[in-house]
Amino acid sequence: MRHHLLIIDDNDINRLNLKLLLKKEHEVFEAGDLEAAEAILGEHRIDLVLLDLALPPEPDNPEIGLGYLATLHETNPDLTVIVITGHDAHEIAERAQQLGATDFFAKPFQPEDVHDAVARAMQALNTRLREQALHHALESRMGRELLGSSPAMQQLRAMIDSVAPMPSTVLIRGETGTGKELVARQLHARSNRSEGPFIAINCAAISAEHLELELFGHEKGAFPGADRRKLGWFERASGGTLYLDEVANLPLPIQVKLLRVLEHGELSRVGGEATIHTDIRLLCSTRKQLDRLVTDGLFRDDLYFRIHVVEINIPPLRSHLQDLPEIAADILRRKGLECGKQVEGFGDAALRQMRGYDWPGNVRELENIIERAVVLSQGPVIERLPQLCGPHAGGGDDLLKQWIAQLPESGIKADQLTANFERMLIEKAMEMHHGVKIQAGQWLGYGDSAKDKMRYQCDKYRIRYTPDKK
Repeated sequence: MRHHLLIIDDNDINRLNLKLLLKKEHEVFEAGDLEAAEAILGEHRIDLVLLDLALPPEPDNPEIGLGYLATLHETNPDLTVIVITGHDAHEIAERAQQLGATDFFAKPFQPEDVHDAVARAMQALNTRLREQALHHALESRMGRELLGSSPAMQQLRAMIDSVAPMPSTVLIRGETGTGKELVARQLHARSNRSEGPFIAINCAAISAEHLELELFGHEKGAFPGADRRKLGWFERASGGTLYLDEVANLPLPIQVKLLRVLEHGELSRVGGEATIHTDIRLLCSTRKQLDRLVTDGLFRDDLYFRIHVVEINIPPLRSHLQDLPEIAADILRRKGLECGKQVEGFGDAALRQMRGYDWPGNVRELENIIERAVVLSQGPVIERLPQLCGPHAGGGDDLLKQWIAQLPESGIKADQLTANFERMLIEKAMEMHHGVKIQAGQWLGYGDSAKDKMRYQCDKYRIRYTPDKK
């Protein structure tokens, strides 16, 4: 990956010599004064600055360069800076490193000194980017492999292997908890951008105004409190991959700016007029039907076609339950290590629970349930799983037997049998949760509207409940 370097030096010969030394491996920009340097920093993503401390208007006073170094460190804390000092000016170099410079070399410089200093800086930069990527992977708990030997999972892995080396934009589809970010990380890791950054943004978790600032960055003074320039994720991900989760939640004005990035590789920071160039591969995911949003005017059709070049669909866990033992065993091993507990496997009852549940929350729900089981475990074997969030867990079998027992009874129609079973479920849920409607509704899988749905069901079947209970 070619990095972007900026040489700040008022000496034309020095700038030319440095550019000739570095342009083969890097994209090199030049500035003869601080005003020109600021203009370049405003228009381009710069990875490394070579800063001569002897600058106008006082070229004999290193304090000018040191002052600008302090400003750079404050406004661009992630920017790597190497200072160029006068001969034997080690005291000045030490001050520069205290102000944030990573390295230095003296004038008159030797080519090997320049190459060594830049190589060290680039190595440190790449190490930092890899550490950040690893940190994000661990933080999101998505830094593992796609497990399972079922045909569905084999097909998914084959699709990733074929698409990853391509430059195409990919739309990842799947239900909540299926591992959309994991697929995005796998695509990045198997691409020719794997040495570059991987940045993931959840578009549904950030407000519209903050989302624009996060994606495109802003200039100093763009709004009250903007006391420094901030690079957006499109700039930070340059040379790597940007993953937009829940892309359907992008507001229309941001969709317009995203389209410009995809078509021309250009953007402008909020509050700025300069055109910034960026080089990213975009991966997107969503649970929603984007074609319906296009029809409803909530998603731009031109953007839809730009991000829908290749589509990868992740199967829900219920469609490949034969992989469940392998996936569950891997989760159990990791959760045991994280919690410091000796757990070796699942008992027969726990396995029956897993196989008899449809896992609406997919692998994420499975992971949460197993983590809870590990925390509560008293021995090396998980005999039973904690209460699941649906009608097939904890008591559902007995209710089903009661319902089946009614089948031979003459005169009972199918719709009446269904209503009887539903009423038994509602009564069982309320009994188990002591009349707390929201907990009973969540046990039945009613989700965010559990309380209102349970009130409706109780009224429908004339099941008594205490109105002041939550």
